[in-house]
Amino acid sequence: MRSKGEGRARDFWPSHAAFVALAQVAQPRPLEEMPGLASWFGSAAGRAALAEGRLVEEYRWWLAKHRPPLNPQERRIIADRAGAAQSKVARLRERLGLRLPVDPTDREWLHAYETHQDAARELVRRGQAQGEAA
Repeated sequence: MRSKGEGRARDFWPSHAAFVALAQVAQPRPLEEMPGLASWFGSAAGRAALAEGRLVEEYRWWLAKHRPPLNPQERRIIADRAGAAQSKVARLRERLGLRLPVDPTDREWLHAYETHQDAARELVRRGQAQGEAA
């Protein structure tokens, strides 16, 4: 952080916001630890993403950007990614179900997809549980 000083001579410690932003670049904070962001998945928007098959790609968007898609173009990108991912998941699961060979890279991709799916569904479930308790 010494090289990230602020001020004209760069001799002032960075502000808290700058410090947090730089730390986020070095090691992103898990989405589950960001209550403001994670709460989105428990809202109607998260339930809609689940119902419309966009949940994993929206979760991945949040992981990368720490915000929801903000405009129609970003929502279209997510929808396209979700469609392609669902197709790939279906193909891979079918191949695995038939005991056909599956490339190790595809197995890893499927495992990562399922891990993100589980995490995103848990966020939706927690949000629903909190809503019901309120």
